[in-house]
Amino acid sequence: MGADSRYDAFSRYGSGVTFVSVRDDDEDGFFVAASVLTASVSPFTLAVSVGERRDALTPMTDGATWSLSILGVQHVELVSRLTGRTSPGERREAVIAAGARRSTEGPLWLPDALASFWCRTVSATPVNDQVLVVGEVLRVGEIGDGAPLMRWGRRFGSVSALPGERAA
Repeated sequence: MGADSRYDAFSRYGSGVTFVSVRDDDEDGFFVAASVLTASVSPFTLAVSVGERRDALTPMTDGATWSLSILGVQHVELVSRLTGRTSPGERREAVIAAGARRSTEGPLWLPDALASFWCRTVSATPVNDQVLVVGEVLRVGEIGDGAPLMRWGRRFGSVSALPGERAA
């Protein structure tokens, strides 16, 4: 089984979608992450898989506070623009158009997200072309309402809009 087949097979695992942001000097680094999990409950930590070539990785692992916003279905256009073939300028414009705000800690966040967390990295483990970054949650923003944005079958949408069999 080739790498593409394995990737296709794992795309059947539905996951939520997040917006991760970090501020490094005068630059904002941000990306969309679907590979996120609770690493521990006490203290509360989140783990996110970050591509080793992402600009955001260095400030995240150097101790800068980073934010993670859980996206709702209203963010599908933002995710499409951030994951599509767009220039860095177009991606910045998409983040601004989505209503991103600068937090007091520095990174951008989305006020209409289902939830937002501010974290500081406590460990980073290289895993082939990714780095598993674990951040202790320093603060939680307001919890919003709405349906979660999901990634399934290499597509983004609401649970009801994604193709598949109905639950029994």
